Amino acid sequence: MKFIDVPDLVRLPYFEMNSNKKIVLKPQYKKHHIIDVHTHLGWSYLFAQKINLHARYEKTHYFFPETGNPFDISHYSAVDYEAQNAKKARRETVRGLVNSKGFGKTHSIPNLVEEMDRMGIEQSVVLAIDFPVASKNSEHIMSSIASHKEGKKRLISFISLHPMERNKEKKLKRFISLGAKGIKLHPQIQLFKPTHKGAYEIYELAKKYNVPILFHTGLSPLSPQWHRRYVEFSLFKTVCADFPHNTFILGHSGVLDYKEAMQLSHKYKHVYLELSGQPPQIIKEIIKVNGPEKLFFGSDWPYYPSVLPLAKVLLATEEMHGDVREAILGGNARRVLKI
Repeated sequence: MKFIDVPDLVRLPYFEMNSNKKIVLKPQYKKHHIIDVHTHLGWSYLFAQKINLHARYEKTHYFFPETGNPFDISHYSAVDYEAQNAKKARRETVRGLVNSKGFGKTHSIPNLVEEMDRMGIEQSVVLAIDFPVASKNSEHIMSSIASHKEGKKRLISFISLHPMERNKEKKLKRFISLGAKGIKLHPQIQLFKPTHKGAYEIYELAKKYNVPILFHTGLSPLSPQWHRRYVEFSLFKTVCADFPHNTFILGHSGVLDYKEAMQLSHKYKHVYLELSGQPPQIIKEIIKVNGPEKLFFGSDWPYYPSVLPLAKVLLATEEMHGDVREAILGGNARRVLKI
């Protein structure tokens, strides 16, 4: 099913336009108490100044643009980036190394909460990404959430660790004491293999302190091929086999390696799948093989407007029992993450 742009999703029965000409979830679908387990706030590294995460902007700059980029909802989302928009998304992703003047400055708490309100999302998990040096996104995000009235009630922090950094346990203990609920690991951006010795230290700590790990899995169509070495699916298979007492959430359900992610989750009770980017027909296939109890809704905001991944889950579960939709959109996250 093809759409001329993101607002064109209003053609689906789940959405309508509000008085400000913004697409919103219809009231009857807000009963699902949605939890989004995959969002980000603006990050900065190296020479860039910290982003003011309390700032409110009239427009959020998404990496996947709201207008000017047709897409087919039956595709994995990143496949549909047009060439110029893919180039812009890559540029803006690395801009945070240099300055805070690009898209990232609009990826703030008020802008995320405004979108959550329009999409009926009650709570969101915010995932930080850090390097061993020259980045303190976990600290900045957690302190910004704690000092924001609405953010404190509705945003949940997953902090970042890196295999190469020192004092991992000290850092994790401090973050947990401040309210962190889990760990985000992004082998592709953080440039490590999941089987790295330092990564195994993180898994041991996650087991010790009983916190889940959400991995980025799969090679994004936006990424260079040399990044594949960090997300070869055999690496995740090894980790999941070696740590049967951890809770692992496979972000994006493996991207284009979804069959392997699906099989891994089916094999191991401690391995869950997060669905951001996956199209309706693949979500249906995953539900058929795995059941709905191990699946989480995620948007990957602000790489995508929340309406796009939400539309995919709603379409996938249209002809299923209401409990299936309820579990995926929020029930499973409440149970597993103890929200």
